[in-house]
Amino acid sequence: MAGCDANNIGGDNDAGVKRVESWGALGALIGGIVGIIFGGLPGAAAGAAAGLVVGLGVGQAIAWFSRLKEHNPKTITIGGTVACAGRNPFGFQPWTDGDWTFNIGDIALLLPTDLAITVAGANTQEDEIRLRVAPGAEAAFKSFNEADCSAGNTAACQTDILHCEISSHQGGYAVVGGAIGSVVGAAAGIGAAAAACAALGIFTFGIGALVCLLVAAVVAALASAAGTAVGDAVGAVIGRIADEASDFDKMGKTIQAFQDCTISLTGTWVTDRSHQHNEIHDIESMQVLFCYSRGARTSSRASSAGIAAIGRRPTGGDTDIR
Repeated sequence: MAGCDANNIGGDNDAGVKRVESWGALGALIGGIVGIIFGGLPGAAAGAAAGLVVGLGVGQAIAWFSRLKEHNPKTITIGGTVACAGRNPFGFQPWTDGDWTFNIGDIALLLPTDLAITVAGANTQEDEIRLRVAPGAEAAFKSFNEADCSAGNTAACQTDILHCEISSHQGGYAVVGGAIGSVVGAAAGIGAAAAACAALGIFTFGIGALVCLLVAAVVAALASAAGTAVGDAVGAVIGRIADEASDFDKMGKTIQAFQDCTISLTGTWVTDRSHQHNEIHDIESMQVLFCYSRGARTSSRASSAGIAAIGRRPTGGDTDIR
């Protein structure tokens, strides 16, 4: 089952992609400067291509680990209804991260009860939760549950939710693998091209050296791209294995089983810079408050239940969920 999207009202859901692109542009600039020093304009073009690929691979990892900015207070507890629950599919970055994702509607702040309202235009603490911008983040916009949309009914798309996640190891391992692969691939490509030129006896000053430079840059770009893809995929597989060895999937399925129930969630309150909205990421604990009879909003009390699992905070450390 696919995960839950959280689309923004006014925000930029592609902010993370643009941050990675900026690292690619920086890599292309550095590669172009190095290339022009050693090979003139032809060298600049080839060097920029190699630098672009390395910059994208490394930038993806930098953007990933800097995307979640914590609020103060860092930990909050909300009550609400599970409007959507699902796991993002297996794959690798930048297409998917394998996280369990949830959209919580009808939210109410449970703790801390004294959360100050600081955002202009926020009338309630719930507005504050959705709209406050965490230190180090650029913006935070209200998000809504895409599953509520119906054909031609734009208003139905704007059901306010708070997006919540349990992090898979998959995304972090994938971007680290991709970054390592991009650098190692580029270095291996340059080394292979230089060795080939030396073996052919054309690694000399003049035209031969220029040809070698251009060949080395092109091979570096191709090898870096291949290394990024391979490292990304290998990292994702290792991350998936790590997930299967933990309680990650059990926790997600437990919350999913209480879809349409009212629950409380405790976790780390963050602004996701990649999508410009606020989230609970990671969920640390949950408790079932009550469920409704099917087809009616009539309370049918369920026993409170504590759920145990493993979640990962933005800083990367594991946290026991009790």
